Amino acid sequence: MRWLVEKALAVPFIIVALAAGLLGVGLWCYSRMDIEAYPNPVAPMVEVITQPAGWSAEEVERYVTIPLENGLAGMIDLEHIRSQSLFGLSDVKCYFSWTPEYHTAQQRVVNRLQFIQLPAGVQPQLSAVREVELQVQYGPVPQ
Repeated sequence: MRWLVEKALAVPFIIVALAAGLLGVGLWCYSRMDIEAYPNPVAPMVEVITQPAGWSAEEVERYVTIPLENGLAGMIDLEHIRSQSLFGLSDVKCYFSWTPEYHTAQQRVVNRLQFIQLPAGVQPQLSAVREVELQVQYGPVPQ
C-alpha cells in the first residue's frame, strides 16, 4: 500500500488527470440518466376503454367486457387482466410482467383488439393516460 502512495505522489499530474476523467465520465453518465421528480417504477399496464352508450352494466359485461377479456387473454408476458363493467362503460386493464417495454405491450394489445368481435357501433380505445406520461418523459409517442 505504501508503494502505491509513493508512486501516486511521484506523478501528481497523472492522478489529477485520472480524477478529472472520472469526474467527466460521471457527469456524462448523469446527464444521460432518466430522472423524474417522482419516479413511478411500475410494470407495463395497458387499459382498454369501451363506451357503449345507454347499455346497462349487465349488457356491457356480457357483450363487451367478457369478449375483450377472452380475446386479450394469453398474450406474451401478460400476468393478469382486471375488468370493470358499469352503465355505458367497460374498463379492461392488462397487466404485463417487467419484460416488455410499454410500447411493445401496447402493440400486443392493439394487435389482439383487431381480432375481437364486438357488437356493431362499439369501438374499444386505449387509455391515453400512460401515453401522456410517456410524452412528458420522452417526447411524442410514435404511432
